[in-house]
Amino acid sequence: MGQLFWFFAAVIIYVYFGYPLLLKFRIFGSPTPWRRGYAKPLITVIVAAHNEECVIESKIKNLLSSDYPRERVEVLIGSDGSSDNTEGIVRKFAGDGVGLISFPQHQGKSATQNGLVAKASGSILVFSDADCTLSVDALSCLVENFADEQVGLVSGVPRYQNDRETSVAENESIYLRYETWLRTQESNCGLLAMASGSLFAMRRCLWKPLDPNVGDDFALPLQVALMRMRTVLDSRAVVFTRLTQNQPDSMFRLKIRIVNKDLRALLANGRILNPFRYGEIAASLWSHKLLRWFVPYFLMALFTSNIFLYHVPFYRAVFLAQLVFYGTGLIGFALRDNRLAFPLFIPMSFCLVNLASLVGTAKCLFGRTSGKWKPLRKQSPAV
Repeated sequence: MGQLFWFFAAVIIYVYFGYPLLLKFRIFGSPTPWRRGYAKPLITVIVAAHNEECVIESKIKNLLSSDYPRERVEVLIGSDGSSDNTEGIVRKFAGDGVGLISFPQHQGKSATQNGLVAKASGSILVFSDADCTLSVDALSCLVENFADEQVGLVSGVPRYQNDRETSVAENESIYLRYETWLRTQESNCGLLAMASGSLFAMRRCLWKPLDPNVGDDFALPLQVALMRMRTVLDSRAVVFTRLTQNQPDSMFRLKIRIVNKDLRALLANGRILNPFRYGEIAASLWSHKLLRWFVPYFLMALFTSNIFLYHVPFYRAVFLAQLVFYGTGLIGFALRDNRLAFPLFIPMSFCLVNLASLVGTAKCLFGRTSGKWKPLRKQSPAV
């Protein structure tokens, strides 16, 4: 039983500390530079919108203010069964070359993107969410990376505008910085196989229609990797967004949806997990994604094995430490609206994220999808 305990502990430690350290000290992966240039090909900006009347006008104005040559930018907005005034607002910009494609039935984000790409003219496709704001040079920065013929997809870097609004928003901002650091290391080593859904670009020739039940920001980088092309992260291409899932219940639902759709995408492209064919990219996906999603199962196994070892003083201390940690998480949840209780929010978020991973992976493995995309634009009330 002791060997099982240490095996479960080793996996958990590797996911959160071992893999990042291997990246940092270049034990895993080696620097692989890529070339940037200044060509300005025709690009198509794809925005899927479902009931986005409160943000779509500012989104369009933001895109039109880009420093990328206006005549080289095609903007396509897809109204995914919107029942508000989204379409009316978009039509006001028809004279500015903004195209509207209306999909009468709500079909979900990925299906809407499929329809938009079918109408796109650009050799570079840029995907962006309706509620985010791009820096003025973000499009130019993204496109410069395609001067390297091996680069197939480029991801921007998201930033939250309301990172100190609630305990959930603050913790999510900390996690985002950690995740961005990991992806930056992977990008520099040619190992990145994921993107930020709020802003990324890819070559039109690499596009393949999306399964409606998977997310674009993971399925498409996986397709690029399977084609032996490279995904990179450009830290200059910054995109600002407001985290509307800033309460535990809404964040919990969001994390379940992300894990469910991303695991579905990874399983659909499961051959990329074979390290004998895809080398370090496969090992990176195991370390960064698959093992992390299954951490809650290892945590439960660790806790269970610890019970059987309770008679040994060392294991008894570890068991009590686990109880204290999870109890602290519950206290943090109870005090989530108290700014003075910030140290308690970290175990709270750890427990919330892993519970969401447990539910998300279970739903996927039992064949249940995460449902259609419905954006939440208004701040959740305190609970």
